[in-house]
Amino acid sequence: MAIPEKNQKLNDVVNQYLRPATFPVAVKIYKKGEEVPFKARVPMRDLKHRLAICQGMTIARKYGWTLAFNQEDQACPLAQVILGYTDEPDFIKDGSVVFPLYAETMEAAAKTQASTPKMPQADTGTIVLAPLHKAEFDPDVVVIYGNPAQVVRMIQGGLYKEGGYIESRFAGRGACGGEITVPYTQNKYNVIIPGGGEKVFALTGDDEMAFAMPASKIDDFMKGLVATHDGGVARIPTPVYGVNVQPAFPKYYWELEKYCGLRD
Repeated sequence: MAIPEKNQKLNDVVNQYLRPATFPVAVKIYKKGEEVPFKARVPMRDLKHRLAICQGMTIARKYGWTLAFNQEDQACPLAQVILGYTDEPDFIKDGSVVFPLYAETMEAAAKTQASTPKMPQADTGTIVLAPLHKAEFDPDVVVIYGNPAQVVRMIQGGLYKEGGYIESRFAGRGACGGEITVPYTQNKYNVIIPGGGEKVFALTGDDEMAFAMPASKIDDFMKGLVATHDGGVARIPTPVYGVNVQPAFPKYYWELEKYCGLRD
């Protein structure tokens, strides 16, 4: 299958104006009963064991592999709920998978669990992750990892057309919900601080954040990223002002400055 032109264009724009250290990741969600019409590695079939979806994200963005996750390939039970492979069981709604790891009380834990993003229906069959430049499909979501400066540039590019703020929520867990579920179900940009599980299992760096966009925002994002760059102030690398300012040395250098003709 051919790689869609828009994937190539977005990949080129991201590489030119952001220079991320890893590949942007294209995400495609197939409903139960739908077939994946292209080649992909399937964890249980090809690796002989399950993976967490965050591990798949790292493999796609660092190895350049295309991975297809069916429910039986998903090692993370929380991700199965977040991503719509299965319904949320009643026995975790009380916060028992949050307390005592992330909450002082069961009441607080229940609030955190209730706030966790979830698909509206448990009808997900397969989730495909692919490096954007190799993705043989029109993505539902694109996820781009970067450092804080690069994420700021993505925020600026995303807001260029409509303005306002990008509102994101953080819980330190279940980052796959912020990366996939939120942009997919709410049709909005999202900023993600990777959670503890992603750092433990997927080796996501302490300096890394992520930015996710739904398919409907790709054209506006590309236009905004280029336009804000052309403004001259918001760029990668950051055009810091201090490097073209004459430095001021401490008084202990003043005599040497006079000797060198640098001070009257």
